Amino acid sequence: MAFFEIENLTKSFGAVQVLKGVSVSLEEGQVLAIIGSSGGGKTTLMRCINFLETPDGGTITVDGEQVFPAEKSNKERGKSRLTFGMVFQAFHLFPQYTALKNVTLAMDVQSENELRERGVKFFARKALMKEKRAQNEETAKALLTRVGLEEKMQNYPYQLSGGQQQRVAIARALALSPKILCFDEPTSALDPELTGEVLKVIKDLRNEGRTMIIVTHEMEFARNVADKVIFIADGEIAEEGTPEEVFGNPQNEKTKHFLAKEEV
Repeated sequence: MAFFEIENLTKSFGAVQVLKGVSVSLEEGQVLAIIGSSGGGKTTLMRCINFLETPDGGTITVDGEQVFPAEKSNKERGKSRLTFGMVFQAFHLFPQYTALKNVTLAMDVQSENELRERGVKFFARKALMKEKRAQNEETAKALLTRVGLEEKMQNYPYQLSGGQQQRVAIARALALSPKILCFDEPTSALDPELTGEVLKVIKDLRNEGRTMIIVTHEMEFARNVADKVIFIADGEIAEEGTPEEVFGNPQNEKTKHFLAKEEV
């Protein structure tokens, strides 16, 4: 069984069927690039993978565990969400917090919840959380340094460029140690000169062996970083293969037309 696998995933909004039985698999440490024209279903697929939308049918399996549909309690289902880390095209940083606080916030919430679940009493929990917050801050500092922001930790989002904000968002996604890191058009909100710094971080993560799923309109980036590429059109996978196969020798007419427009 593959490390990540979706089978026959479907999703409709009212009478409009957006995903029409999508199936794809990925091995651990590989990168999947999802390409296609606007409205084809790319972002809906990504949102279903991350449970930001609930699929109508199909299955999602990660590392041998079926995470959708899951015969689990709501609490356990919430833990399954931590399987995925999500980086959006809009950065979604909290403007009132520094870069460092934006990264530590989710870790602090997770630490608090874990202590509650263990039944730790209030005063003991308060003391333990002081230690946990200190540990989380050190982890966040290491992550921000890793994405090249060691000098910007105390800056607020308005003091950061778009590329720097997106790198904070990547550090935040890494903070909860997800099994799969997901990107939805991570450079679409950036000026061209800022795109390169974000793509470099993603390439570095790929070289570290991170399992990643990337919806992207950067065709050259997809060609260089992905192990597998799928082209989605009208809610279905029209083409699937290695970058060499999809970009170098596409078989589907829709793929050929799309790549010709993109001048790949």
